[in-house]
Amino acid sequence: MKNIIITAIILFFVIICPKVTANPYLKAEITGFPFVTENNVTANINLTYTQNGQSKLYVMSPDNFIVNNDNPDIKIPITNLYILNDGQQYQISNNWQNFYTDISGTAGSIQKNVNLKLENIGELPAGNYTALLKILNKSETSPDYECDFLFTFIIDGKQSILSDSSNPVIQVSENEIFNKQAYIRNQSDVRLDLTSNTGWKLWLNTLNFDDENCEYYLQVKNISGKVSTYEPNSIRLYSNQRYLIASGEPTFEGVQTGNKIPTNITLEYSFKNTSSDNFIKEGIKQNPFIYILERE
Repeated sequence: MKNIIITAIILFFVIICPKVTANPYLKAEITGFPFVTENNVTANINLTYTQNGQSKLYVMSPDNFIVNNDNPDIKIPITNLYILNDGQQYQISNNWQNFYTDISGTAGSIQKNVNLKLENIGELPAGNYTALLKILNKSETSPDYECDFLFTFIIDGKQSILSDSSNPVIQVSENEIFNKQAYIRNQSDVRLDLTSNTGWKLWLNTLNFDDENCEYYLQVKNISGKVSTYEPNSIRLYSNQRYLIASGEPTFEGVQTGNKIPTNITLEYSFKNTSSDNFIKEGIKQNPFIYILERE
């Protein structure tokens, strides 16, 4: 008897309670992958809707921002997002925006391709960005139907190092070769300009470095921009080693155009004789140091 009652209850829920399924009368699907450029993100959306008579399609977002899920403090105003249809561009906000009216009178299931375009974003910090959009179909002869669409795109990590003088040049004069205690600095300091849309670490690699019986040193002379920590002391360099020079935050701040924060590090190289029994060789000392920028 107990088993019969349980079976009856299960049958009641199966018959009476509706299944939770996707809206069969209105659907929005992305086709392909979003296309990301330096200042824009575009995506192709395929809409499928059912009509019997005239239909009007609307779009809105219940949120005010597109959010970086890896760092929720980074937000893009939803008003930077537009829906493009038949050569017209419609700004998306938290109010319903009519972007298409189907006056064909065609009955049945209709497909419509539109585009989403995110504009004027500048260089974005890396991460996964999402925004919830709602699509509404208002038809003359049928109930209104609404569906959700999650607009999402990824900004990959991007880093670079630029310098006009990455290899330090140290000139040893004929007067200095006889000075066994000579301590000689590079002729001009090395400046590294850093760009990174993630947290970063700057390393020096001394692969194939030739010490030539001299003690080589590195000193951070100056920093600017998004540098969080750096080695304040003079570093003795040895061959085939990696040295952490500095670390910092993304060099892009906010999400607007022109959001790059100039970030650079100035380095001084020097060397001195290791033995009072040896003379320093005259000429130019130039080592091909390797700089590596890694994601934090």
